[in-house]
Amino acid sequence: MQFLKSLFCLQGLDNRPRFFAICSAVYLIFIMLISAFTGNTLISLLILLLLIPILSLTSLRRLKDAKLNQKLALVLNSLFSIIALVIIFSEQTSSYYLLIIPMFCIGVLLTYPSVSKENSVHKHYILGYSGPVDMTEYQQMTHQSSQVKGRIEPTLAGNNSIGASSDNLCRVDQNVWQSHETTTANEQSEHKIDLGEIIRLRLLNNRKSQIFITITLIILLTSVFSPWFMSPSSSEEPAESTQEAVKLITNSQGKLERNHPLSMPDNFTLLLSQHQGITINWQADEVNTSLLWSQSSAKGDNSCQVINFNKGKPIRTLMVEVEGDLSEESKLYNNYFASFSPLDSKALIQSLAFRGSFSLCGYDFSLKGSQAALGQNKHYAEWVEY
Repeated sequence: MQFLKSLFCLQGLDNRPRFFAICSAVYLIFIMLISAFTGNTLISLLILLLLIPILSLTSLRRLKDAKLNQKLALVLNSLFSIIALVIIFSEQTSSYYLLIIPMFCIGVLLTYPSVSKENSVHKHYILGYSGPVDMTEYQQMTHQSSQVKGRIEPTLAGNNSIGASSDNLCRVDQNVWQSHETTTANEQSEHKIDLGEIIRLRLLNNRKSQIFITITLIILLTSVFSPWFMSPSSSEEPAESTQEAVKLITNSQGKLERNHPLSMPDNFTLLLSQHQGITINWQADEVNTSLLWSQSSAKGDNSCQVINFNKGKPIRTLMVEVEGDLSEESKLYNNYFASFSPLDSKALIQSLAFRGSFSLCGYDFSLKGSQAALGQNKHYAEWVEY
């Protein structure tokens, strides 16, 4: 309980190891949980609201420990919050690379050593924390273990005077040794070189290092955001191209070829035509018609016109057919086949890989685990871009 209180303490101080450990834990928890709840914006925002105070307070305590401007905590945590919101709402795997930017800022803050208010004052840290929260219970455990490991001096029971003189000699020797250790420690601390201090000064004073860091950040931002603007969208395709695609995916018998079936986690299957057009197949309610929707005639069930994802633009279907078991004479069909234009194959696979869910013909499907399934199949993996 005391450890949890120290995480939310406003008045205390955090040294470098504790600050690094807390920040690393926050970032790892954020990445794992947001990835697990992709598509569920509400839960993702709640997770972010729980993590931001922990990260903000440890940044504030670290700045106070290093005697830096505490307003920098607002900059650090605003940067993390903005990037976290971009990750949550974009649902793009590549956006996780943006976390490198706030992590770099945390790395710079780690280069600053702890500074005492006065040179004679020594801060007392327990688990890297110094402040009003009582953490002595963790110190007592360490103190008890060190006592067990201490050396026990032998005594002579037969002669008390000899034993007393031996004790006095041992105490004198111990005092001299402790004095020597203290002097040596002080001399070492005066001449101790702080590696973090050297790294920071080299970065700030080296013009080439600054240019390299700036170029790296620009390349990172460009590589993350460029796919969002360059990805093809079906809604922007002209009507003439769509009509040509309808003719392209049909063979001389007017039937679609369906190859390379790939079973997806939420009970639907992907198929590929000879012209690289995607077909989504699933089994649902029985209907008495074999054609639910056709784009060429613009007739049929309106819910089958497009596939809607939880984020991003919808993609139009070319046709949605329903077939039954050939061995049965029943005129009811329950095997749905939604066909898409080859022009939309890349955009469709990207959405199936990185979105959270989709709806088609009134049926809802989850896309949890779809990215792994697509990436393991050579026929569809070429369209998955990270």
